[in-house]
Amino acid sequence: MADEYPKTGKTLYLNIIWHQHQPSYLDPEQGQLRGPWVRTHGTKDYYDMVAVLESWPDIHFTVNLTSSLLFQLEHYYVERLKPYIDLRKNRINAKKYFAEWGGRTDPWIDLALKPTGDFDKKDLGYLLTDTWNAFGVSPFILNRFPQYARLKEKFDQSGVEGLTEQDRREVKFWFYAANFDPLFLESKIKLASGSTLNLTDLIERRSEGTFWAKRSITEEDCNRIVVEAYKILAGVVPLHKKLMYDTTTNKGQVEIVTTPYFHPILPLIYDSDLARLCQPEHPMPGRYYFPQDAEVQVAKAVEYYKKKFGSAPIGMWPAEGAVAHDIVAVLAKQGIQWIATDEKILANSKPPGQPKYYPYALYAPGNASHAVAITFRDTELSDKIGFVYKDWNGEDAAEDFIQHVLRYVPSENEPDRLLSVILDGENAWEWYKYDHDGKGFQNALYRKLSKLHETRQVVTTTMTEYLQGNPKRSIPAHPIESLPKLEWLWPGSWINANFDTWIGQEEKNRAWGYLLMARQDLAYSGLKEPNPAGRVPKRETKAWYTFRAWESLYTAEGSDWFWWYGTELSRVPGEKPFDRVFTTLINYVYKFAKLAKGKMPKREFPLISDGTFLSSLTKQGSMKQSRNDLVSVVFQCDARKMNVPASLYIVGNLESLGAWTPNKVRLYDDGSHGDAQAGDGVWTLEVRVPHGTEIQYKFTNSGAEGNWETGEEFPGEHRRIIVDNNPGDTVVLRDRFGTM
Repeated sequence: MADEYPKTGKTLYLNIIWHQHQPSYLDPEQGQLRGPWVRTHGTKDYYDMVAVLESWPDIHFTVNLTSSLLFQLEHYYVERLKPYIDLRKNRINAKKYFAEWGGRTDPWIDLALKPTGDFDKKDLGYLLTDTWNAFGVSPFILNRFPQYARLKEKFDQSGVEGLTEQDRREVKFWFYAANFDPLFLESKIKLASGSTLNLTDLIERRSEGTFWAKRSITEEDCNRIVVEAYKILAGVVPLHKKLMYDTTTNKGQVEIVTTPYFHPILPLIYDSDLARLCQPEHPMPGRYYFPQDAEVQVAKAVEYYKKKFGSAPIGMWPAEGAVAHDIVAVLAKQGIQWIATDEKILANSKPPGQPKYYPYALYAPGNASHAVAITFRDTELSDKIGFVYKDWNGEDAAEDFIQHVLRYVPSENEPDRLLSVILDGENAWEWYKYDHDGKGFQNALYRKLSKLHETRQVVTTTMTEYLQGNPKRSIPAHPIESLPKLEWLWPGSWINANFDTWIGQEEKNRAWGYLLMARQDLAYSGLKEPNPAGRVPKRETKAWYTFRAWESLYTAEGSDWFWWYGTELSRVPGEKPFDRVFTTLINYVYKFAKLAKGKMPKREFPLISDGTFLSSLTKQGSMKQSRNDLVSVVFQCDARKMNVPASLYIVGNLESLGAWTPNKVRLYDDGSHGDAQAGDGVWTLEVRVPHGTEIQYKFTNSGAEGNWETGEEFPGEHRRIIVDNNPGDTVVLRDRFGTM
């Protein structure tokens, strides 16, 4: 195609964000990753998605690397394999590796290094029959490796016994090779880590685009493919650092951002009752209200990012684009300047009718010093890359993308526009039928955007470049305070503009019940939450077991477990593998807490997908519904005779009341959180506490967090109550602001 586009207006700024994420596959019981997908996407997507920019210097975009992904990649692959690898010989010392880390990376590393003739039943399960097995690639990828495809056909026809030892050896080899980006198979590549990858002596690309082994695969080849995979994985972080955008020099092509540490749906961790606003017809579990956990998840991500990249992140992609106005202060406190989500969230926010091609300023309720910029993705265009273009020729798909983008070029007298395209950068490419790993589309797109950059019709940028400006690329600054203001942000995610993928269905709600029970038990165990910025304590000490208990809990707060629960998903691998990880994490909260000498009740949590949850509640006297373990306390503060600029807040001696930090925990007058009537001037909050809890509290009005100046005028005095009601009861406390 000609790549000629007549100029129609001023510059349109295009903000592309690739989201790279894998959940934690760690089995805390075995100390091993249960899935290989960090490694397979690492060799197929995480390196080459960024490396392609070295051919297109005018293209800038953003990559989101989640902490759970990076930690697994670096800790379980790079750090554990490095001591045993000889890069000069392209060989890993399998004997020494097994002595130290056998059974503690992912099982398919062990399979590659173990002689195929020694495989036992468990090994063959990993290789061929378990939910995650070595044929776990898309049919389009499989067909590009005909020898691999024939092995699958043979297995489908004759089962495990129908495969010879050599067949099984080739299966484990191809499971690695088929998950390499095609560039790694067809040419010699100098990697950012300094090592060189070259498989051309072993694999050839034929004219029709298929890949073949040049000779019979040996155990030495399987050992070598582990080393080649290691080289790519070891280069992922160095490559991102090499191309990382530097705000002080305005050099670099890639802005790197992060997500709350274990990829939680942050609004639901902050307060699960926020889902009642966007899902009023759905049944909800007991309220999960732990704003302090939301802060920990963000703080841990920021600290980990600093360790990996040497500076704090400027932007953050909330997991699944899940946002709510309530979390703005949590993000701003950690220095986050911008976030992003879907345009359907904007359509439901206030004021209504705002266009998606502008970023907006979002201020924390009652605190003008806490503000972030927020951008909203073009849903249609983002979804085209993920779900539509897979059936197109790469050139045609790229041209369609460009024509869509050009519809938003502003006229000369209009304000600058920023069009955002945001999607997963790892899952779509293996489903591109005519375009191996999406390479044709990506290169055609960046070529066309480079031509548009020359004429200044479309300039790719990152959010930070757009906000701060980049004189070297003639991008003016657009400070947060200059952006149009959103008055209120609708709570929801980039899926359906609500949270129904994670809450509001029977199995999902059961998982929230598990999590709530474990969180409440841990809160009253006497084990204090670790400092998010602190070091990991010495192994097998009380401090270490405490750390592990909280870490298991925070991991269980991740979004991925809830995503898989429910009957609406029928795709492979199904919910069972994730259910096992989730319930193991919950059970290990108790195991680690008890080893730390915490006061924990005796509980056992069965698999949710086995359908034994409800019966276990009645059969195990120790395991009761979490709502019935506690007393519900409803705080009502009458402020009908006073001005409330933003919100009333409650402050008290409990963590759920801000632990004496004023203007941190807000009350509601919108019909949610126990509020009886929206807009009547009576502000409400509902919390649940154990029988016998002493509560001390008072109220503040619309001030900055930590500032007492807007509080009630009786310093040193607090309202006080001892909750002596029975578990399951509700206590309503009716107060008037400023009156004891």
